[in-house]
This record gives sequence, structure tokens and C-alpha cells, in this order.
Amino acid sequence: MVLIKLFGTLRLKTGCKHATAEITHVKEACDILAAKTGLSPKEFKKCVIAINGKPSNFHASLQDGDELAFFSPSGGG
Repeated sequence: MVLIKLFGTLRLKTGCKHATAEITHVKEACDILAAKTGLSPKEFKKCVIAINGKPSNFHASLQDGDELAFFSPSGGG
């Protein structure tokens, strides 16, 4: 089971703080979150991704017990 956490404006947009799922790739998490929140999977692809606190990417593999975090991209100016 993988714990999926959402941070930043992504959390505000979805109203979802976290979810759990039996998945093996980050892409699967994007698809699950999209179905659960009604957002496009593309919204999750734009995020900064971390696995167990270490930077990762959309194509990464996951193992049972991992913590997957999605951080909204920030803007400024």
C-alpha cells in the first residue's frame, strides 16, 4: 500500500489531503487522483513529486510502504 499526499494549491483545489492505494508506478497515482478529484491527470504531472522525501518523477516505480507526495508548482513574480 502506498500513501499519497497532496500539498499546496493542489490540496486546496481537490479538498483531498491524502489517499492510499495499491500501485506500482507514479502514473497510476495520477490516474487514481484524477478519478477521485475530477481533475485531469495532467494537473498531477505538472507537480513536483517526491517519494519518501526524495525528489522523483512521473515515471518512477513505487514499492509497498512508500510515501508519494505531490507538491503544486509555485508561481511568483
